[in-house]
Amino acid sequence: MTKQRTTLTSLAAIAGAGTLFLGLHACGQKPAPAEEAAATSAASTSGLQAMRVTRIESRSLAEEIDAKGRLVVREEAAVGTELPGYRVAAVFVDEGDWVKQGQAMARLDDALLQAQIAQAEASLKTQEAAFEFQKNQLARAEALVAEGAFSRVQLEQTRLETTSAEAQLAVSRAALNEMKVRQARMTMRAPVSGMVLQRSIRPGEISGGAAGPYFRISRDGLIELDAELTDSKLSMVKVGERVDVTLPSGRTIAGKIRFVSPRVDVASGLGRARVELPFDKELRPGGFAQARFNGAAKGALSVLASAIRYESGGPALMVVDDANKVSRVPVKLGERMGDYVQLLESPPAGTRVLETGSAFTLDGDVINPVEEAAAPAPAASEGN
Repeated sequence: MTKQRTTLTSLAAIAGAGTLFLGLHACGQKPAPAEEAAATSAASTSGLQAMRVTRIESRSLAEEIDAKGRLVVREEAAVGTELPGYRVAAVFVDEGDWVKQGQAMARLDDALLQAQIAQAEASLKTQEAAFEFQKNQLARAEALVAEGAFSRVQLEQTRLETTSAEAQLAVSRAALNEMKVRQARMTMRAPVSGMVLQRSIRPGEISGGAAGPYFRISRDGLIELDAELTDSKLSMVKVGERVDVTLPSGRTIAGKIRFVSPRVDVASGLGRARVELPFDKELRPGGFAQARFNGAAKGALSVLASAIRYESGGPALMVVDDANKVSRVPVKLGERMGDYVQLLESPPAGTRVLETGSAFTLDGDVINPVEEAAAPAPAASEGN
């Protein structure tokens, strides 16, 4: 019954359009193009449901992005010793102190090492004297061989003894140098300038007993925020952009993005952005802080949020083709910004989609699309 009524309505519309055309013709007038187009459109779209459509657009989306993270040391230096078995004689710095590069931080007791160095120096002098004696013996033997008073076998034996004495001298020198290097390393010095974050050494302890380094230094005292962002938000922030960081005390510090992670954690789905902060004693590694990014996605595909159709299989759009036929296309969404939603995976820009009522439309339905037209330019006033 409904189908018959629709058919009768269509026939009536066509008959009405024909009557209008005949009436104008009988009066000797041709129908205006606009009237002819309206009549044709009325005939072709009668009986179809009128639905509003919109288009997928490429636009710049801007939003303030909030994220939390931990305060971390930008670059950390460790200070320890590779000399086990020595007693700690003195510690010169504590946690929170500022040290300069090369500054002494702790010293080991080198009394035993000094005694070993003295013994090695005495042994070295003995080896030097032995080598000088062997060199003189070799010179005398070579002179006697030239006169025929010394055999070739005895000459070769003297050369061997001289070479051995020279080798012993080199070994003694190397041993003494090694001891002097150890003596220089008895004093632990700061490899960089910065703030001492951790100290795990006390006077009287034996070196080599503590686990890990004895000191940890924050290079130049710089602390930064390690903020966690979702994949879609991570793509909207850029290196060098300004970030407002709010500390637990409520104070806000201006920073800038130094590094954006090239990967996203598979388990959490989060990526990281490092925010560089100026030196401030109130910044403590390990604490939390809030960051506000001014994110911007330039040239991002987007669509009105009302056009998104949410189903058990995921979000989708109802695409309208050139024949005004509707088809469902799944999409992947990004961030919502105002009335628009970012599209990470979707049809190209310019595609027509249903703006409203997509939940009541099925694949294959044919509609009468109604698209909002651009506002006309204001007409110039007459009489000028």
